Amino acid sequence: MKVLSSVIVPISSGTNQTMTCTLPVDSGNVTLTFDLTWNSIGGYWFMSITDANNNLLLDAVPVITGAYPAANLLRQYQYLGIGSAYVVPTANTGLPDNPSFSDLGTDFVLVWSDTET
Repeated sequence: MKVLSSVIVPISSGTNQTMTCTLPVDSGNVTLTFDLTWNSIGGYWFMSITDANNNLLLDAVPVITGAYPAANLLRQYQYLGIGSAYVVPTANTGLPDNPSFSDLGTDFVLVWSDTET
């Protein structure tokens, strides 16, 4: 049985942001840069991800919740070996289905984990 590691990506709400994080993935570390942008017309966040060499790996991935197996934002990109990502509500208090401009990082967190196998 494989033990999965997971961490919460440090996101703050209410502003577009860029951050670089080193994350534990598949018994190693991967350094990724996240560019999170609010789509005001669509009403959702999306992220672009680059690697340590500034190569664009993914662009405009919606940061939304989902039901298994769609809950893993990176499910179709497992071949990249950068792990799995999930948007998780922090409380079961009747929150909307997806994070808003003001509650990503507080009422919803981005959890990064090992690559699904």
